Amino acid sequence: MNGGCNTKKLLLAFLGTAALLSLLFTAFAYFDDIEASIENSFEVGTWAVEGGGNHSYSNLTAGASGKDTWTATNTGSVSAYVDLNISVIEIGAGNLADFLIGYLYVSGGDDIYSGPVSGIRTGRHDLDLPLEPGESVDIILDWYVSDDYFPMPDGHDEARVIISFGIHPAP
Repeated sequence: MNGGCNTKKLLLAFLGTAALLSLLFTAFAYFDDIEASIENSFEVGTWAVEGGGNHSYSNLTAGASGKDTWTATNTGSVSAYVDLNISVIEIGAGNLADFLIGYLYVSGGDDIYSGPVSGIRTGRHDLDLPLEPGESVDIILDWYVSDDYFPMPDGHDEARVIISFGIHPAP
């Protein structure tokens, strides 16, 4: 009888040890996973952008038109993507921005907005325009003043379009 009890104890000890070793090997395998990729790369350098500013529109009459340009230049040493930050400010008692009709676009590229300048969505625009080091891109606003516009009697009606550029590294 004692022999059977020892056999059971040995069997349980063996199974317990096997289970513990299995658990340890599983844990080590979980934390020892290696993946190889030949597509990864690491690039050292700087990325920066210069450009932006504001254009003011005042003392305009119905039918007036023009074109304004903002230029972004990648002054960094690595490729980058440019985004826009746009603000539209109405100054004075009038509503020139409602009658200032604009077509905002990337030179040789995508349309950004078309309609009354007051309707341009302000804030960040994720355009992801690719720029190589030293390369530039123009953001253009073709505009005209609607025939329905009547200037304020005191002449103080102004709209400003402000564009600044943001940049992030190329993927």
